[in-house]
Amino acid sequence: MTSQEIRKRFIDYFTKVLKAKNMEHVEVASSSLVPEQHPTLLFTNSGMVQFTPYFLGEKDALKDFGSNRLCSFQKCVRTVDLDIVGESKYHLTFFEMLGSWSIGDYGKKDAIKFSFDLLTNKDYGFGFDVEKLIPTVFCGNDEAPCDDESIEAWKSVGIFESNISKLPAKENWWAPAGLTGPGPCGPATEILFDRGEKYGPKEEVPGQTDNPRYIEIWNAGVFMQYNRNENGKLEKLPMMSVDTGAGLERFAVLLQNVDSVYEIDLFVPIVEKIIDLAQKTKDGLDMNNPSIKKAVHRASDHIKAATFMISDNVYPSNKDQGYVLRRLIRTAFNDFTWGLNIDSEKIVEVIPVITEIYRDIFPEINDAKNISDVFESEHDAYNKVANNARKYIRKNYVNKNALKIEKPFDIYQSTGAPVELIKNLISETSLEMPDFSSFEKDIEDHQNLSRAGGAEKFKGGLSGTDTKQTRLHTATHLLQQALRDVLGSSVKQMGSNITTERLRFDYSFDAKVTPEEIENVEKAVNEKIEERHSVNSVLLFKKEAEKSGALSFFKEKYPEKVTVYFTGDTLENAYSKEFCGGPHVKNLSEIGKFRILKEESIGKGVRRIKAVVE
Repeated sequence: MTSQEIRKRFIDYFTKVLKAKNMEHVEVASSSLVPEQHPTLLFTNSGMVQFTPYFLGEKDALKDFGSNRLCSFQKCVRTVDLDIVGESKYHLTFFEMLGSWSIGDYGKKDAIKFSFDLLTNKDYGFGFDVEKLIPTVFCGNDEAPCDDESIEAWKSVGIFESNISKLPAKENWWAPAGLTGPGPCGPATEILFDRGEKYGPKEEVPGQTDNPRYIEIWNAGVFMQYNRNENGKLEKLPMMSVDTGAGLERFAVLLQNVDSVYEIDLFVPIVEKIIDLAQKTKDGLDMNNPSIKKAVHRASDHIKAATFMISDNVYPSNKDQGYVLRRLIRTAFNDFTWGLNIDSEKIVEVIPVITEIYRDIFPEINDAKNISDVFESEHDAYNKVANNARKYIRKNYVNKNALKIEKPFDIYQSTGAPVELIKNLISETSLEMPDFSSFEKDIEDHQNLSRAGGAEKFKGGLSGTDTKQTRLHTATHLLQQALRDVLGSSVKQMGSNITTERLRFDYSFDAKVTPEEIENVEKAVNEKIEERHSVNSVLLFKKEAEKSGALSFFKEKYPEKVTVYFTGDTLENAYSKEFCGGPHVKNLSEIGKFRILKEESIGKGVRRIKAVVE
């Protein structure tokens, strides 16, 4: 069964098969990888992220989608497994999540019945062997009881209780930001597939360890019974909702009868292209060599993930999503250069292979040239760092006949080269590989860096919500309109981040911006503030809002009705008007004096402004 057939069969089950049972679901398009409306995530990491406001009761799915029963295939990025990507047979950075949702509609019994039916039915489902399916449930703890209702539901479809694994919260409790993170959460029931003795020993309670014999194929029900508040306490939600998620790539492993995700149809052309670039035949490249195999697989994963990030307007930088993207691209460069002996400039030749695989599923990925331009720009920058670090190592160690490097952090401090690059450059010499155990701590102590692992993100660009941030947020609306007035209507918002100290605003523009133009932008914003216009909002149908000229975020998926914030007494005569969830000042005079601190390019066709209000 091809990946496209798996997608179709999943969606058809919920939209067509269940229609005959009056339980039809509505298909919703995948949202962007950048979850602008989620306060704790850098990337969309599951299908339910875009539906969080509906689980919390902040929005009405019936009004926005015409149903409280939804389904989708969602593009996702997870970075928690970066250290094992390429070695693990099942973990990926970019993947697709097949999902279904009930928002205050049906409950545990129906969710489990649907998942069992779809997995086992041979006519319209996936035809999995019932005896190889092992459900897992939450065993309970001090905060919440054992999920006995799910146990009974599994028994009702024919699963013996002896085949149900009862596992702790770390395995069977779901929350969008970790076990103790804020947001809707609850017990989960997952389905493991027993791949047999070839993959590992039989366990009395499957799911407790990372035994490759048992592959998780579907989180058949995250039951949103609770919300964890900002104080870390669980509160019962007014309604219970159901979130399910199945990794498309893992389904494909089983349904295509292969050993790992790198052997499914979504990866084979990419892997083969990388092998071809190594100018060796598949038989000639020793894929049984663990280091070579890891380099090929990791590079294929990272190039794909980076390609999708760029298609959603993420660009390499040293912070947030941009830092994760930079790390992925540079790791792939390392794998090409030192792992596979391929000229790293050839990495761009892999991109058209990826766009060809996904072009009909995710049309936004089709701009291969723009994606290649970002890779090439990053390659040039990284190559410069590598050359500088190489010269530094040769000058300070090789030419001085040093036996070894006592503190590799010195190389980083002098050249900016990251740890993996330093290791690779040292491997080119006869120097003994130094001890890197204190490397990360040295960096933290010296620069107090907090990079990609940070979970803080923003809601509508905000990392929190206080008076200063509200002023800055409203200022971004004025800033975008001022940029369009000065530079032209091609300017579009590409991202934003607001802290208690400053705003950061990314926008599309293909040319250099002069100091005079920036001065005019700043002046235009302050003039509007001095005019003391009121800030108002109106709820409109999306098409009506678009017709009014209101601006929307670059690739955000909006519901049928949206809130438009505008400055002035009427929407028709407003200076700025945007789709937005707030918060905003009531009058522009509350913003104070607006000052631009810095304006710069952060990638091809994307520029960044940092500003403050005083």
